[in-house]
Amino acid sequence: MKPEVAQEFLRQHLAELQQARQHLDYSYRQVGGLSDFLAGTTPAQLESVEAFCSRFARTVDLLVNKVLRSLDRLELRPEGTLLDVINRAEKRGFVERAADLREMKDVRNIIAHDYAGARAAEIFVYCREQKPVLDAICDRAIGHARRLV
Repeated sequence: MKPEVAQEFLRQHLAELQQARQHLDYSYRQVGGLSDFLAGTTPAQLESVEAFCSRFARTVDLLVNKVLRSLDRLELRPEGTLLDVINRAEKRGFVERAADLREMKDVRNIIAHDYAGARAAEIFVYCREQKPVLDAICDRAIGHARRLV
């Protein structure tokens, strides 16, 4: 792939990630005051929780599958597996421990396939606690990418 094409893909993916983060921030503010959403939660609050968790999952997905892979292409790294992409993110200093990003990706998969909401409370707590970590990873990846394009 030509460098200018790889740069354009990266720019597009950064814009998608930025928009997803704005939506995630909005949802995070909406659920910020909920401590245990199962006890006495209204349907509107449940909807906000589901939106927040879905937006968390989408942000993780865009970061890993679009932005990090685009960075690899631009920097002429071999495509590799998801684990390779995540390990390179750790080597670049985007994430303190590759295992943290792997766990986020695993939770993203749970969110995508937990149709009955069986683990909703656990997932909500995880997403709310990990959002600042995800923000920091995104900020470092975006900073690195902007220096390249």
